[in-house]
Amino acid sequence: MNWEERIERLEMELSHQERTNERINQAMAEQSLEILRMGRAIEQLIQRFEELGSDTQDDEIETDIRDEKPPHY
Repeated sequence: MNWEERIERLEMELSHQERTNERINQAMAEQSLEILRMGRAIEQLIQRFEELGSDTQDDEIETDIRDEKPPHY
């Protein structure tokens, strides 16, 4: 294999690695955004759950939502 062939092969491999790195970078950016969205959704669910818990509590008796029976009982 002569120098020109070796250089051409190395350039092709470098080009392939650059494309792969770009794809990985794009995937990581998309996943990062999705993780942020899920984190916000979880925060909203926690807040809503806490609001529901405070709405169902009496002043004298604390109730736990896990102790409540479903409506079909």
